[in-house]
Amino acid sequence: MSEVRFSGLFTGIDTTQIVQQLMAINSQRLARYKAKQIGYEIQDAALGELRTKVEAFESSVSAISDAEDLASFKVSSSNGSRVGLSAASGVAPGTHTVRINQLATTETWIQDTTTFDYTTDYVGGGNFIYSYNYQERVIATIADETTLEDLVNLINNDEDNPGVSASLLKQDDKYHLMLTGQETGEDYQISINSSSTEVWESSTVDAVSFTDNSENAALDTKIIDLDQFSNSLSGGEKIIISGENHSGVAISPDTDLVLTENTTVKHLIDSINEHFDGVAKAVLVNGEIRLTDLTSGVSGLEFGLTYNNNGGSTSLTLPTIAVSTEGGAISEPVALLAPSTFIETQDARNAEYRIDNYPPEVAEIQDFAADGTVNGGTFTLTYGSQTTSAIDWNANASTIQDALEALSGIDASDITVSDTLSSGLTFTFASTLGNVGSITIGTTSLSNPTLTNGLAATETTQGRYEWTTSNSNTITDALSGVSLFLFNVNDTDDSGNIIDLNVTITRDTGAVTGKVQGMVSAYNTLMTFLIDKTEYNTETKKMGTLSRDTTVSLLKSQIREPFIGVVTGFSSEDEYTQASDLGLTVDGHGMLELNSGILNDILTDDNYSDALDLIGALATGNSDSSVVEFYSASDSYTTAGTYDFEVIVSGGAISSAKIKLSSESTYRDLTLVDGTTNILGGSLATDPDTGDPLNPEHSLQLKVDLSTDNTFTGTLRVKKGFAGILVEMINSITETGGRLDIGEGTNQDYQDGMALRIEDEESRLDDMELRLIQKYARLEKVLAELQQQMQSVSAFSSALGV
Repeated sequence: MSEVRFSGLFTGIDTTQIVQQLMAINSQRLARYKAKQIGYEIQDAALGELRTKVEAFESSVSAISDAEDLASFKVSSSNGSRVGLSAASGVAPGTHTVRINQLATTETWIQDTTTFDYTTDYVGGGNFIYSYNYQERVIATIADETTLEDLVNLINNDEDNPGVSASLLKQDDKYHLMLTGQETGEDYQISINSSSTEVWESSTVDAVSFTDNSENAALDTKIIDLDQFSNSLSGGEKIIISGENHSGVAISPDTDLVLTENTTVKHLIDSINEHFDGVAKAVLVNGEIRLTDLTSGVSGLEFGLTYNNNGGSTSLTLPTIAVSTEGGAISEPVALLAPSTFIETQDARNAEYRIDNYPPEVAEIQDFAADGTVNGGTFTLTYGSQTTSAIDWNANASTIQDALEALSGIDASDITVSDTLSSGLTFTFASTLGNVGSITIGTTSLSNPTLTNGLAATETTQGRYEWTTSNSNTITDALSGVSLFLFNVNDTDDSGNIIDLNVTITRDTGAVTGKVQGMVSAYNTLMTFLIDKTEYNTETKKMGTLSRDTTVSLLKSQIREPFIGVVTGFSSEDEYTQASDLGLTVDGHGMLELNSGILNDILTDDNYSDALDLIGALATGNSDSSVVEFYSASDSYTTAGTYDFEVIVSGGAISSAKIKLSSESTYRDLTLVDGTTNILGGSLATDPDTGDPLNPEHSLQLKVDLSTDNTFTGTLRVKKGFAGILVEMINSITETGGRLDIGEGTNQDYQDGMALRIEDEESRLDDMELRLIQKYARLEKVLAELQQQMQSVSAFSSALGV
């Protein structure tokens, strides 16, 4: 009998391939699930990319959504090496003159008399005491331990260093200690003291800081807003400032600071400084008043504050001011670093400048009365401490002027003389001399003199020559919205006359156009993406990845709307009413186009602000009534649009007031916000769940003239530029919980759900595969056993010779 064989390990059957083919058939559902998962992942990536493009568009729109910020300006200087410039919003175009007399400087003191040959020389034991910015520091040194280099480090590393940098200067093989202030201006002077300086501040036992709502008060905090103040002013209340100077002499009279509703803590600090007038300096530190003597050593300084409520009901708890650092209490100066060994090499000075010739220069004029009785002799003129040579009684104005200019210290053109002695002399001083001393006349050598000898000329016009000052060379409060950076003083011409600098401020129309163009580019990038992801692609024959997402499809139509038709709140009364008026149009493919020529022409004419309003007006408004006027609105809460109102004034009071959007049929009541100024306001009610306004007139305010009784009706418009409308719309999409969040969340839910399905399906297939493997393994085993049996039968048959 021939041998029976099976393929495979034993049987010749490829069971592994059978299992794989069966699993491939049963895995088709898993493949569909994974395909859907990939689709969701693609949508998720697309939504992420969409968010990025929407946020980029939002950023570009935000850059033009505020008309005030959008109003860009550029500034130029006739001499950039003398003054630098930068401009912000709120600038008015124009040209200004700038004259710089001096720059603000820091202060420097150098030890001139020194015995230090090396940086490692010991300075000796004692106290090195210095003051800066009205703060004193005491650096203790140890004999045979503290080196010159150590002292520099002790000063620079002092955590309470008020702003002084210490360094070493080598000159003629000697080392000199140098102290330099870090700030410019007269307030930042350095002094090296032999003993401590007296300081007065709130008592450490009963310290009272000025606070506002429990927070330390600032200089701009109003006195009536202080926690230490109570009740309402009735008039005549005052803070009385008293004290004594360094020598213990009473400063008289006391200074009264009369309180008003607008009196601030700075007013109090300034009044204290005016009272002590260079004797001591007051500052506000963490809500506390600190008064520092300006002279070191033992001091008789006294300081007191009292409050007089003038019989009213107010009260003000003032701090108890006492000595916190005794003058002269700390001494033992380091002998090698005594104050006498230092010299001031650079004084801390304020910058001095004049904008548009302000403060104005005023030339002083002095007159001598006419004396027609003089008929001979000579006279003299004395100016300052110098007297002219004899001048003939009948000398003309030119001769008299020459005699004055012959005096040392008087330059040509310093004094201009008019007329003669007999007709009455007039002396006109150069305006740059300011207020000067009087010229006196010597008449002892005149014939028939009626002028008193030594008589002073009458000052008919007092001279003035002042500068605006600043601690810093950066001036931010001279021209609104413009920062001046002072680099050097003005040039002079060949005659010594100062050449004024010209600062020119012009509209930067290019910057505005550039921002609008940036918005257009971001819009088109977003729109191209939206079209690609939502519309049918004729090449791939497929719909876009996000075609089924209603949020995305809605966005595509929404972002076009502000650019089509009249912008909300604008009407034919306005110069511009729709984006196309500014050269912004949407083409047939939904892309935004900017005709920069049209926009630039508009930005350079007198309607500049009207164009900016159409782009970025923020809840501005106007009323067609002269009685009921627009007062204010909220960019965040008031709905832009056209409103109808009806206000009834009866008996000089508002008896009824109501409002509605022109598109609505039902009026809502307005309420009186301020009876003093007759301000009406819309309801402030909001949705308790979302916080959104319940009514469009939320935060809208109107001002009413009560001089005439009548029923007043009219129309009021609240404007919001198209950029503001876009920002509001985009915010609703991108904000937390907004439509993009919802879309991304829904997609994530689909992904999570599909992941669970895939996990379950993979588990089912794993179980199936295991069962198939076990099933065919058993089949292999059975067939193997049969094969073995057949082999045994075959062997037995062979043995029998069958």
